[in-house]
Amino acid sequence: MNVAVIIVAVVALAIVALVFFRKAGYRGAIGFKNRHSAEIAAIRLTGFSKAVDCRTLAQGEHSFNYLGRQDIPTKAQIAWRFVGDDADKTATVSLSTVPTDAADGEIFFVLSSDGTWSVEYAPRLQLDKLQRSE
Repeated sequence: MNVAVIIVAVVALAIVALVFFRKAGYRGAIGFKNRHSAEIAAIRLTGFSKAVDCRTLAQGEHSFNYLGRQDIPTKAQIAWRFVGDDADKTATVSLSTVPTDAADGEIFFVLSSDGTWSVEYAPRLQLDKLQRSE
């Protein structure tokens, strides 16, 4: 009986320690959607704890990654190049629509048909919406 109580106490302490010492931060998906008519050759997103890269996205395609814990910045910088272009284009995008305490879900950087970038956030990964044509 004493051994069982000790085991339960150790497990409970371990769980409390994990919750207490776990670093806060965003652990969800970070990705890109291309709603522009031109195919994107490369994208590089900076501003998060780690840079996020993406290769080749045709119109209507998306790509996302899980990069581990990330601090959510107030803004991010995107450098991208269309297929056939020699030079990168750049933009700065606000993440004001993303809750600062977001821990999971999806953050997508979306290139619109008019060539501007925006941010879409959802508290849960919405795979059903990604599988539909957008």
